[in-house]
Amino acid sequence: MFPNVYFCISFLPPPRSVGVSKFLQIQKSNYSLPAIGKNWKSLAAQAAGISCCLRDSSTKYYDFSVIGSGVAGLRYALEVAKHGTVAVITKAEPHECNTNYAQGGVSAVLCPSDSVESHMHDTIVAGAYLCDQETVRVVCTEGPDRVRELIAMGAMFDHGEDGNLHLAREGGHSHHRIVHAADMTGREIERALLDAVVNDPNISVFEHHFAIDLLTSQDGPDTVCHGVDALNTETQEVATGDGMAMAHRAEAVISNMEFVQFHPTALADEGLPIKPQKARDNAFLITEAVRGDGGILYNLDMERFMPLYDERAELAPRDVVARSIDDQLKKRNEKYVLLDISHKPRDKVLSHFPNIAAECLRHGLDITQQPIPVVPAAHYMCGGVRAGLQGETNVRGLYVAGEVACTGLHGANRLASNSLLEALVFARRAVQPSIDHMKCSSLDVSASSWWARPMVPNSLKSDVIDDILSTTRKVRKELQSIMWKYVGIVRSTTRLETAEKRISGLESQWEEYLFERGWKQTMVGLEACEMRNLFCCAKLVVSSALARHESRGLHYTIDFPHVEENTGGVSAALDMVPAPNGETFFGHPSGRVCDGRLIIDFIAERLKLPYLSAYLDSIGTDFRHGANFAASGASIRPGGFSPFHLGRQINQFIRFKARTTALHNEFASKRKPGKVPPPCIENLPEPTEFPKALYTIDIGQNDLAYGFQHSSEEQVRTSIPDILSQFAEAVHQLYKEGARAFWVHNTGPIGCLPDSFLHNPQNPGSLDQNGCLKTQNEVAREFNRQLEEMISQLSKQLPQSAFTYVDVYSAKYQLISTCKNEGFVDPLKFCCGIYKDHRIHCGEKATVNGSVYGLCEDPSKHISWDGTHYSEAANHWVANHILDGSLSRPSFSVENACHQVSKSDASTQFVE
Repeated sequence: MFPNVYFCISFLPPPRSVGVSKFLQIQKSNYSLPAIGKNWKSLAAQAAGISCCLRDSSTKYYDFSVIGSGVAGLRYALEVAKHGTVAVITKAEPHECNTNYAQGGVSAVLCPSDSVESHMHDTIVAGAYLCDQETVRVVCTEGPDRVRELIAMGAMFDHGEDGNLHLAREGGHSHHRIVHAADMTGREIERALLDAVVNDPNISVFEHHFAIDLLTSQDGPDTVCHGVDALNTETQEVATGDGMAMAHRAEAVISNMEFVQFHPTALADEGLPIKPQKARDNAFLITEAVRGDGGILYNLDMERFMPLYDERAELAPRDVVARSIDDQLKKRNEKYVLLDISHKPRDKVLSHFPNIAAECLRHGLDITQQPIPVVPAAHYMCGGVRAGLQGETNVRGLYVAGEVACTGLHGANRLASNSLLEALVFARRAVQPSIDHMKCSSLDVSASSWWARPMVPNSLKSDVIDDILSTTRKVRKELQSIMWKYVGIVRSTTRLETAEKRISGLESQWEEYLFERGWKQTMVGLEACEMRNLFCCAKLVVSSALARHESRGLHYTIDFPHVEENTGGVSAALDMVPAPNGETFFGHPSGRVCDGRLIIDFIAERLKLPYLSAYLDSIGTDFRHGANFAASGASIRPGGFSPFHLGRQINQFIRFKARTTALHNEFASKRKPGKVPPPCIENLPEPTEFPKALYTIDIGQNDLAYGFQHSSEEQVRTSIPDILSQFAEAVHQLYKEGARAFWVHNTGPIGCLPDSFLHNPQNPGSLDQNGCLKTQNEVAREFNRQLEEMISQLSKQLPQSAFTYVDVYSAKYQLISTCKNEGFVDPLKFCCGIYKDHRIHCGEKATVNGSVYGLCEDPSKHISWDGTHYSEAANHWVANHILDGSLSRPSFSVENACHQVSKSDASTQFVE
């Protein structure tokens, strides 16, 4: 459990592909272990802990181990301590964590005029529509209870004159919902939690212990976490990306590294009347609440500039404000701007912001009379170790919460004061699965001897150690300079590539220097390990930024200044979706004819496939794993509605495969030892991955629907054999290219689509009991019957194939027939707009056969988004009903479909 480590990231390739240095490879090799049995108690935030390499060379065992002493770690520790012993490993003093320095507060819906829906809306708007909707719903719904628990534990938040909690407002929020303790909220939360921890006999806190690496092994295809190597040290430094780097080396999936949040208003020491005597190790932040309380931003000519950039002015989200300040500084060649709160009553300013007022007064500035000099400063990562809704990761036994986790809440930009809330919610959600895992595990007390112990460099002379420390500190400053100069608020491909080269060169020089001075492969030291982690995180940031060819949220690049909306759906099959194509759940253009995730997204999510975004990017961007090679929603035959017919898509897929294979081969032939593939190659699948993919095909609707609009239903029925013949030909092509595992969805109840009623007159006798067109659904069922027969034939014709036929029709028709019980409205209405010339016009309404079609207030209650395609909410419902395999033949869950053994070669497994 990495509760408060500073760095976070969406999908990046496995560790090998971001350029793991010789130093890292050496370190990792010392902790590898051959595959072992399944019955080992795991640690690192959840089950039996082995904290190795303490100063006294002892090995200690705990039921749960927690790395970090922030709000997530301590809250988690207090809960699991009810079920076993807990070790909390903290880098410095327990209070030295990011939680302690959080000024603003915790956002939660605690006012009757506020709502969960409003909080969700604000979160996703701030996150540039890249948030995971279910995660946002969970956090915003459960957040108020987590805040009340803190109060019950003794956390003392500010109250208003009416006796109720005083709720502040910050940038990006539409309501006052920030619970706070003046401008020292984090300190108060940390105090309350530490008091409880100190009084809990089941919790042991290891101060000044630096976590070096996770102890992992392989159990078949799974990586299992067993413990953590910890070095006893004395330091006050924090936040160097240690948890995220450790998880990365343990092959945990890392996400959204490109989204580095810059706090827009850090105290600019250059503008203070009395300058600090030495440079600060960490920027002193001026809380978001100052702007929320009426603070105004001016340039040095006292010109207010935020209204020029955004209609929300100073209350715009952090990414907007930070870029606006950056633009002002560059245009005017100035070092800082001014944040003025002096127009507010003196007593209120001092009561709301006592810590800020005191710090400024130490340097000769009275914030009740003078504006505060401020400048943006790197502050927070919106991604991290990819976590599920229970804090689980792809590494068995490893749970994450807090800043190290990427839960999908923040998307491309964190909404103010959502971080503490996220930490509280996910720390609590990780408890029960951790306990369950602990109870079903067993412990071998000899386990700690299976990993080589790192050693401190006692054999080196003191002057050598001093030289190494001095050089490492210089290298650290140089790395920070590179990141600020080339990977800052505004980016470009050229600058990112320059950063990539300079970081790689700097790391190589540093490692060579260490080994020349006698550093051994198994040696560890605080500053050396921190430097290793900083290099790891920096490379992940740069690699991820180069991979995102758009500007979204915190990632702004001048080479791709717009949001890339051609994601998911058809573009997952290598084609672009033409506009206009509907909107997302929150009214943002989506670039896909659906309001968010498709069934294919939920399949990828269930398989725990890494992808850039759970909400919009879906699986259509990196083409690395199974479901990314989907032909979803295309026509089988050329013509009709879609130019993206199956034959064309497969031809493009073949060219794509040939090109990626050629690129990999070309690079391999020229590769020098230690050389890292460039991003254009490392983000492509290896040639060996193509036959391992799960080829997911969800087609049929377009062919039948087009036929219904342009011919009789009987003619459509007679065309089915020809349609399926072309489908079989396409499958044969894929098989020749190495495809082996196929997950095939049949077509849905076309007679229940609202679009069918726009193009086909109906009378009461033509409708079934649920209001669907009977004859169209009869044809759809006949198509599905023949499709299942065709799959049976293909299974015999292609001896190494593994087919799963999925009855999506039954799931969709069940949803239609029980829609109101499931929280949906009339299934024959749709949400986005109306068709004209086969295009969706989202700003209009129309009356067809007495029914009104058009814009709706809540897309999540509609089954159809645009008359033809299902909404995200409906896709989610359908996915939940097919993924367990109950509607599949053979009755395989989607996970098992990925692991079917070839009929002709029992040694071959088709994995994702």
